[in-house]
Amino acid sequence: MRAPRKIILCLALLASPAFAGELEGVRLDDRVSAGKQELQLNGMAVRTRFFFKVYVAGLYLPQKTQDAQAAIGMPGMKRMAIVMLRDVDADSFSKSLRAALHDSNSDAELAPLQPQIDALFGAIHRIGEAKKGATIVLDFAPGTGTSLTVNGVLELKPVAGDDFFVALLKVWLGEGPVAHNMKKALLGTP
Repeated sequence: MRAPRKIILCLALLASPAFAGELEGVRLDDRVSAGKQELQLNGMAVRTRFFFKVYVAGLYLPQKTQDAQAAIGMPGMKRMAIVMLRDVDADSFSKSLRAALHDSNSDAELAPLQPQIDALFGAIHRIGEAKKGATIVLDFAPGTGTSLTVNGVLELKPVAGDDFFVALLKVWLGEGPVAHNMKKALLGTP
């Protein structure tokens, strides 16, 4: 009698969606497909600003790591998924992201990336407001670039330059202020 129960339990678990976790009511899949590559959820974190919870971020990598430099330099596709916890207008979002880019990267690192930065912020301003519940995805494909998808709609075709995604990833995994309160959670470290 016990063997059939175990089989039924295993089948029930397999039939359930595989959620890696839930944070602030946001559920992210344990694994996603990006292009032809499967990525794993490395960790989830909440971005707060002035005591307000702004968004939940999930870092997807080809394989899990607890090392920031390994995550940044890991070959293959990468994804940063952001789910908004409140409405944020384009100006506020841009201002915050621009400051985080400058806090996490040197002027010398950012100068050659200005065309990519301009393209990203242009897309953010065209989108306008990021509403509560919106899903923003930054996908990186080596040799192709970084794309921006909002609620499943491609808003920015891949912008060339592997260094551009590295600069973006350093916002959360680098040494800047945003990273201090999110880095450990995205890397899955206690």
